[in-house]
Amino acid sequence: MKRRISTYSVIHAIIFLLSMVTDWYSTLAVCLVVCLVVQVLDRLGKGIVLREIVALHMGFVCLIMPLIGYSVFNRANKLARIFIKYMRVPDHVYFSCALPAIAGFVLFLCWPVGTSAYDDRGPFLQRAIDRAQTVLQRSPKLGIYLLMGGTVMFWIAKMLPEAVQFAFLLFFFGSFAGFLYVWYQKGLRFRRYYLYGFGAFIVLTAISNGMFTVAAYMSLTLFSFFFLGKRSSLFKKMVLFCLGVFILLLVQSIKPTYRVLTWGGNYEGNKAVLFVSLMANKLSDPNWMSADAFFPIYTRINQGYNISLVMQRFPEKIAFDGGSRLFLNVASSLVPRVFWPDKPEAGGKINMQYYAGLSISGWSTNVGPLGEAYASFGPRGAVVFMILLAVFIRFSYSLLFKLSARIPLLLFWIPVMFYQTTYAGETDTLQIFNSILKSALFIWLLYRQWPRWFGGEKKRPGVVIIPEQELDIPITPLPE
Repeated sequence: MKRRISTYSVIHAIIFLLSMVTDWYSTLAVCLVVCLVVQVLDRLGKGIVLREIVALHMGFVCLIMPLIGYSVFNRANKLARIFIKYMRVPDHVYFSCALPAIAGFVLFLCWPVGTSAYDDRGPFLQRAIDRAQTVLQRSPKLGIYLLMGGTVMFWIAKMLPEAVQFAFLLFFFGSFAGFLYVWYQKGLRFRRYYLYGFGAFIVLTAISNGMFTVAAYMSLTLFSFFFLGKRSSLFKKMVLFCLGVFILLLVQSIKPTYRVLTWGGNYEGNKAVLFVSLMANKLSDPNWMSADAFFPIYTRINQGYNISLVMQRFPEKIAFDGGSRLFLNVASSLVPRVFWPDKPEAGGKINMQYYAGLSISGWSTNVGPLGEAYASFGPRGAVVFMILLAVFIRFSYSLLFKLSARIPLLLFWIPVMFYQTTYAGETDTLQIFNSILKSALFIWLLYRQWPRWFGGEKKRPGVVIIPEQELDIPITPLPE
């Protein structure tokens, strides 16, 4: 079966080429993000919407928010001047690099995945889902065990040193695979209670800790699974999409105040009640959607500001480093810390100091892969780097689908493997590589040690058998 080039890929390619030869920056940036929104809505119900979400997030924080910065929160804006949050380089300097880099990233990341052996939409995907449900019937309590085990690991991880926390958090992330196991076991007793209970646990934990990253971005990786096989109008999907964006922006608007009140350790009231009351107060404020009220949200999600700090620093103050630091970071993701004790740390504090010349304390931010690429290779080199990064993510994603042709339950581990890639625009290259490679290794080790978690049977050491005869079921096509 030949895979046709999608209309969206053609549009992405046109925008990419125009971004290289014209200065229509604002128009092309808006067109790219609008195209991604339509693409996300179109694919809901037809396939897995992960790469498109990654691309949309990247376009929003690196293109749309900087556009707002140049047009609204510029040097003429009082709040932007007071907090020094205006874009630090001229718009043509920023977009002449950022637009083709993001457009190239989108083009290669969202290029259709599909061969005669595997696909992430259509009949193959539905057949893989049906096969996975057949496998789950042999182990009806498997999803419950993953949910419970992951929840326990979450609490254990909080008591461990930071150096080993990630390994235990991977077991916690595995509970989201268990959530999908339970979701697709329609006949499981008390199924709704397990789903609602775990969902409530995630939301309440996020409110208690004031950390909403897992709740927000993990839900994005799960979102498309809930729509698979359902026929919904574009209008309905648009309403749900707008509602989701509205909720995310609302949470972002109250998060700073909520953290100030609760992170000191002196708050003795009910945090959930406080959170709801802050949301109600925000909604009751007639000016909560004004430009001034939007400014805190803008400062938190405008990744372009951090990138502009890098552009201001390189090469005027420091010469492009040729990727020496970036390659060191990528290499460190391939070597366990036990063999390289002083390997580079992932995180925004070190990157902001080196790339942006800014020392941060008490809060978290990062320059993003685009900022790293610009400081390493300059404007054109950053475009090439972002394309290569997209190719790596797409390869990892397509490889998982290729393997799912033999191991159907592997599909439900997509949230585990790509959760930290969802917000790739705001993190760094080291974390992207670390999260994908370590998650892949974690899943492989689980598969080798406990193959029943993936529907296999361990007959003898080192051999895992997936019973093919039990998976031969008819295809129920997804809606086109």
